[in-house]
Amino acid sequence: MFAQLPVPIVVSRGALVPVAVFALIFMGLSGVSGAGALATVAVVGGLGGVGGIVSLIVHELGHVSVAKRLSGVRPEKVSVMCLGAAAHLEGSYRNGREQARMALGGPEGSFAFALALSLPVFFPAPAGLEVAALALALLNVAIGVLSLLPVHPLDGHKVVVGLVWWAVGSEEDARRLIKRLGAGLIAVDFTVAVVLLAARPLIGVTVTALAAVALVQKQFIGRLKPPNE
Repeated sequence: MFAQLPVPIVVSRGALVPVAVFALIFMGLSGVSGAGALATVAVVGGLGGVGGIVSLIVHELGHVSVAKRLSGVRPEKVSVMCLGAAAHLEGSYRNGREQARMALGGPEGSFAFALALSLPVFFPAPAGLEVAALALALLNVAIGVLSLLPVHPLDGHKVVVGLVWWAVGSEEDARRLIKRLGAGLIAVDFTVAVVLLAARPLIGVTVTALAAVALVQKQFIGRLKPPNE
């Protein structure tokens, strides 16, 4: 399925899997019985899954909007799959500044979308709409924050590589230096996760699970994309 926005949006059949998963999760956690009530809960969960897919597309369109202003790369399309979404690019970055700027485009898109979704909270609106908008806004904030983690291949790692490349003047030297510092970054991430799990178990489990899912998604998508994307 295709949608023509700034670039073609290609949605595979597998992208509907999260919608079904959200519907089943909501049905399982609702505790309701009866066909009508279960159907209502399933629809609400499915809409949550659709909101998640839209949020991922917005995140990738943030990358696309930056790519359109760079001369070294050209956005081709955004693919939506069962394990996430990806912006496909042609070309290569001319310098580290371009790579860092490109990597920040996705989180910026997520945060801007979250801000727009929070507007119903400040204006008269049905309670159901406010709750749904706020939940989706929080999801986009989570997507933006998690994508900024300095873990390969998340956007945060690309930002760090781009900034170091900009500072040292060589992408190869930057990647070599980041690789040496990788163990230290992993130790920091692990420490933060342990502290959260100990102090706020619910938040710690949620953040750790979301980070793990995001990492798996990016790893999977990274294998599907050429090295320069």
